[in-house]
Amino acid sequence: MAPSTLSIFLFSLLLFSSFSNSQSPPKPQAFIFPIKKDVTTNQYYTSIQIGSDATTFNVVIDLGGKFLWFNSLDYFNAASSYRPILCGTQQCRIANGVGCVFCFLSPPVPGCTNNTCSDYALNPFTGTQGVNDFPFQFSDPVLREGLASPTAGLIGLGRTRISLQAQLASAFKIRQKFALCLPSSGNDGNMIIGQGAYSSPFPEISKSLLSTPLIRNPVSTFGNEQIGNLTVEYFIDVKSIRVGDRTLSFNKTLLSIDKNTGAGGTSIRTVRPYTGLHRSILNALIKEFVEATASKNITRVASVAPFEACFDSKTVGSSKTGPDVPTIDLVLQSKNVYWRFYGSNSMVRVSNNVICLAFVDGGSNLTGPTTSVVVGGHQLENHLLEFDVAASRLRFSSSLLLHGTSCSQFRAS
Repeated sequence: MAPSTLSIFLFSLLLFSSFSNSQSPPKPQAFIFPIKKDVTTNQYYTSIQIGSDATTFNVVIDLGGKFLWFNSLDYFNAASSYRPILCGTQQCRIANGVGCVFCFLSPPVPGCTNNTCSDYALNPFTGTQGVNDFPFQFSDPVLREGLASPTAGLIGLGRTRISLQAQLASAFKIRQKFALCLPSSGNDGNMIIGQGAYSSPFPEISKSLLSTPLIRNPVSTFGNEQIGNLTVEYFIDVKSIRVGDRTLSFNKTLLSIDKNTGAGGTSIRTVRPYTGLHRSILNALIKEFVEATASKNITRVASVAPFEACFDSKTVGSSKTGPDVPTIDLVLQSKNVYWRFYGSNSMVRVSNNVICLAFVDGGSNLTGPTTSVVVGGHQLENHLLEFDVAASRLRFSSSLLLHGTSCSQFRAS
């Protein structure tokens, strides 16, 4: 089985030197990272080790994040392997550095080093930004506000040269590809980076995965990004949305990315607990969904913020895929290629007797162009997602519950 943790980027040099003492070091093909869900914040996180001291801590997984940032006193107190990246170096250029940090402590320590390459870090939960060192950043403590309490930072899987999968691919000459399987509450999932083989029953499930291109937004959705940089988030080309067999009626140009402004389109974000929709798309979804549930004699009740369509759970049947409600499809490049959400992904329980449609008003992006559809974590749970970054393709399963399994069973063989 692949190792579950790894020292990354600058610290991979230390890992290489330890390998050099062996005549035939193993060449890993994949790395597996455990995924847990924090029930208080609905954030998904994993464990990593950093530095020669193998300092271990938890970090929130951000599918659209640029790199690793954290603030941990455990690392600060054991940072004998800390090596700053200097301004003007090749590593700084690879990371698209935006400036230099000047601090004159000797020896250098995390957060205070002279002539150090810097970049913006973003907390996607509070919008807080900081300028710190990278390719990992030892960040300001304020950036930890809003993070799940077991975590000390955030690890990015975005389309950059310093994201986790990009660093592993570069260091170990493996394919830049990762499989993500997010667990539901009370369970664990896994992320596999590289070309790892799956344990049963996932090899059979992987044969039936659907595929769609990963597209690029020509305008960064992060307002402090350098002009001309493509977004680091993952976008897919949704053509329409269905409830059951009925296509929603709204302005379909919202599903396309405006090449001038970057607004519109559909992205996938693990740091959004529920799928956020443009107001007009949400209105159309609620209208169609309420009509479809009424035909199944499901009783609507008062809404519970932030959800706008809620129902008496006693009037909702059950199935192997959760509450027996109308399906919701994101239709992709053809009518036969769609991402279907059953009740376990489309509904959320808010009390003993009330369940709600788990789609919310996406609001406006205050740091850049606003995306019309942002697929959130609840909708991703118990789906096997393969992000082939090298080929710019996403492969995805139907609900694993249909196959009698879940992300808690997802393993490398």
